[in-house]
Amino acid sequence: MSRPSAWILALAALALSTACAPSAEDAPAPASEAAGSAPEGLANGSFDLAVAGRTIHYEVHGSGPVVLHLTNSWGLSLEGLRGLYRPLEADFTMVYFDPRGMGGSSPVVEESDLGMEAVRADFHAVREHLGLEKVHAIGWSNGAMNLALLAAERPETLRSATFVHGVASFGAEDMQRFAAERPELMQRWIAMQQELAAPELGWPERTDRMKAFWIEEYFPEMMADPQTSATRLWEIFRAAQFSARHADYTDRAYPSFDARDRLAAITVPALVIAGAADLMPPEKVKQLADGLPRARFVLFERSGHFAPVEEPDRFRQVLLEFLATAG
Repeated sequence: MSRPSAWILALAALALSTACAPSAEDAPAPASEAAGSAPEGLANGSFDLAVAGRTIHYEVHGSGPVVLHLTNSWGLSLEGLRGLYRPLEADFTMVYFDPRGMGGSSPVVEESDLGMEAVRADFHAVREHLGLEKVHAIGWSNGAMNLALLAAERPETLRSATFVHGVASFGAEDMQRFAAERPELMQRWIAMQQELAAPELGWPERTDRMKAFWIEEYFPEMMADPQTSATRLWEIFRAAQFSARHADYTDRAYPSFDARDRLAAITVPALVIAGAADLMPPEKVKQLADGLPRARFVLFERSGHFAPVEEPDRFRQVLLEFLATAG
């Protein structure tokens, strides 16, 4: 665990040189309700879905058009995403779920439960269980990159796709640029990784130290105004579970990412959001929009990697306008 992770420094790391469809074991069980048009009256609350011998914990909040989140594979329970998007619950029915091994979902049984493919399979399991033949999907950072794979594999299951601070590719050149532009942050990251590599630390201890570093030091550096962001980020993520085990698996399993040759297959309306002050340059994010047949690219001038928090009113308005025309 001593080397710096490309995906972490971009907070988008997750990659696959080739996208993998869910295996037979990961395929969602038949829906418990007949698939149909997206309902706007889903019961709010906290629920457990039994599927394929495991439990997926999910929550429904709000009212209006249904938006299903593709959770992040690097280890973030649903409280983190709800912290980002809670204000949208006045306009949308927001559906979140915990990745395997986190929150209320079943423990990890095998390493593949820690990966992006497992998240995509559970997304479809929740979607089918809720009777959503097609759904508006949203992904942030790692989740946005995984959404590109999901949308290319199963475009017929989506009404629209919203990519928040994601990219179409990430590799060695991007890592080198980060190191050159932010050497001090790189050194802090390396020091943290070396600390986590201590053999006497178990996964719970590693997770506690990783969460503190990310929220107090790393995440603020990804915002337009790092000096005033720490308190806001702690309020958003303090109730969320993190997972050093998931992060370690993501680092090992997905050392690079390139979905550019898959973008043409994503035929649904797409919204691609970038932050002008993000460590992931807007021009890099725009490559994702340029490769999608029906994409709208929106730059948030006063945001870094957290546009839903840094410019909440504009984010809400942009999403409202997009989904109103997306079908």
